[in-house]
Amino acid sequence: MTIRELAGEIGVSPATISMVLNDKGDISEQTRAKVLEAVERYGYSPKRRKVVLRNRILLIQYRGSGYLVEENQGFISAIIDAIEKNLKNEGYGLSIVNISGDLREELEAMSYDSYSGAILIASEISPSMYGDIASIRIPFLVIDNPVPNYNYPCLCMNNEENVWIALNFLKQRGFSKIGLLTSSIPFENFEIRNRFFFRSLESLGFSFWGPEHRLRPDMKGARADMLRDLDASGTKELPECFFAVNDIIALGAITALRERGIRVPEEVSVIGFDDIPYAAVSSPTLTTIHVQRRFIGYEAVRGILNRIENPQLDPVKTLVTGKLVERRSVRS
Repeated sequence: MTIRELAGEIGVSPATISMVLNDKGDISEQTRAKVLEAVERYGYSPKRRKVVLRNRILLIQYRGSGYLVEENQGFISAIIDAIEKNLKNEGYGLSIVNISGDLREELEAMSYDSYSGAILIASEISPSMYGDIASIRIPFLVIDNPVPNYNYPCLCMNNEENVWIALNFLKQRGFSKIGLLTSSIPFENFEIRNRFFFRSLESLGFSFWGPEHRLRPDMKGARADMLRDLDASGTKELPECFFAVNDIIALGAITALRERGIRVPEEVSVIGFDDIPYAAVSSPTLTTIHVQRRFIGYEAVRGILNRIENPQLDPVKTLVTGKLVERRSVRS
């Protein structure tokens, strides 16, 4: 019997069983007794590692909705590839664990004995979970989330500066009426981009041309939600240009605009954020902000190895600036 099968029999999570057997975590006496009785009744015996892996880094990827870690057209996978390549160059292996659900429970139940350090991909971790990250019991580094107001070592793109690069480019092109294409799901990076977008409008001389379009951050969802908004408000009073908080939302919105007879970029321009591979081959090709995924992977390895060698170091948050990639979705 596997741990998942036992969990299904007694109605608890595999992580709860693991915590009981390892005498860890805040588990009620009633649940602890229930698990131990089931272990004895079913004769469950956990498999033990005979070989302890050395010089390995644990990469933990938290999946909430899956929109960012799965739907974002290879954005996270490119960072992971860069991490794995650079770790190999340093003589380290990489083990990848995907988790979901209760973050604290999953992190507390995890075995860290075989690893020198951990990298947590926190793209889909919400503010209510930030305190749970401290449950990681080995040196760690958080990437793709700046985790505001928590003293963790983090590596993330510089959202504010990258938004400024995009908006300043639109201003130099002569636009004055701007709209926002944002996410209906409040991921941390998107919320930072939203806030800085609105803070920058006055200093750059833009007029915000509402409504704010909150779209699902996947291609089909963004298209459907934008069609809904266009049908509700009409297509006569659109802004001159849109800033989108990521490329997937931008591309879904462009599809909807074109389906309603709006020419991009002749009538409405759109600029994205991330520079996913599809942005270079879409129609029109997407002007966007390139996030340095390979560099983030390189810096993640440098950062976690530094923390392993110097665990007494105070946490440092590193923000990586991107660059404008000009293509065809913004009018000349």
